[in-house]
Amino acid sequence: MTTEQAQFRCNPNCRCMEDDAELYRATERAYEMVFKGTVDFFVIKAAYDLGLFEAMASGPRALNDLAETTGSVPIRLERLLITMEKVGLAQPVEGAWALTPFAEQFFTAPDEHRNMTMLPFVSYMVDLIQSFYANLADVTRGKMDFTSHVPHPPRTREDSIFYETIHRSNIHFVLKLLRDHADLSGVKQLIDVGGGIGDIAASLCQKYPDLNVKLINLPSALDLVRENAAEKGLEGRLEPVAVDMYREPYPQGDAVMFARILYPMNRQFCTMMLQKAHAALEPGGKVMIIDMVISDKDKPNYDYLTHYVCGIGMNFSVLEFKDHALYKELLQELGFRDITVTEGYDHVLYQAVKA
Repeated sequence: MTTEQAQFRCNPNCRCMEDDAELYRATERAYEMVFKGTVDFFVIKAAYDLGLFEAMASGPRALNDLAETTGSVPIRLERLLITMEKVGLAQPVEGAWALTPFAEQFFTAPDEHRNMTMLPFVSYMVDLIQSFYANLADVTRGKMDFTSHVPHPPRTREDSIFYETIHRSNIHFVLKLLRDHADLSGVKQLIDVGGGIGDIAASLCQKYPDLNVKLINLPSALDLVRENAAEKGLEGRLEPVAVDMYREPYPQGDAVMFARILYPMNRQFCTMMLQKAHAALEPGGKVMIIDMVISDKDKPNYDYLTHYVCGIGMNFSVLEFKDHALYKELLQELGFRDITVTEGYDHVLYQAVKA
């Protein structure tokens, strides 16, 4: 370090990065962690709690009109709207306020944006922050445990609605990756392990007219799957079945799919479930695994991290940061061949054929 550079150090024992370009990049990241994340989330929470997203969904609204609708003080609401403008959620339009296309996509009309909306996550994260994240130090000290405010595994229809609504809310690019790259030609019977409410299976049925699906889920979710299948005109082709995917054998089929099921599980669990898939297939049958990428050191997966952090409050957790390259090794060990790997949209698709 030169004498001139040393003049800009904090103190003689300063441990700041000597490369100012590196220090500046690190400062931007630190600002994101401390300031950006805080402002972004709590502005979204405020807009959600006030009903602003719903109030503005139909088009531009005057400030005083919005204040009356939301029970807000106009001058304070204006400052919130200006903040929303700065973070990309709102925009002034001819003396009124409107949502940006970004906000309309992710924070309004969840039934219209069912597979790409953040609304179900907002209330979930608020509860998680208040009941768990804010106490993470005490959790780490062992003074608190993680307890989900909705039982898991779900026991009732209402429990299942909560979880299935969340699980279906960000699968748009899962559907796209599968529709663009999954090869189900000639497959008559697909076994969808832990297939949620059936949106993924339904999308594949729509692409492959001869495809039928048995979807494995818990008993409390079966009626939800049936209702979703009927809504999509797939009664008789999309059939839910109550099977314990960890303990019981899978139904026989031409293909078995794990869609965002295996990614958090360790090698032992993945081996066990892939063995069940192998047993459910005849030679020539196919297995498909589509997972979030959770092990990219340059791009943390914050969706997964929200769940992983909950594991800090558990004495036992199967959650880990598994490199998806493990699947190729496991598939080969279990007797699958013709393994292909397709990456896209922060997900990866493995396809293989039983030898």
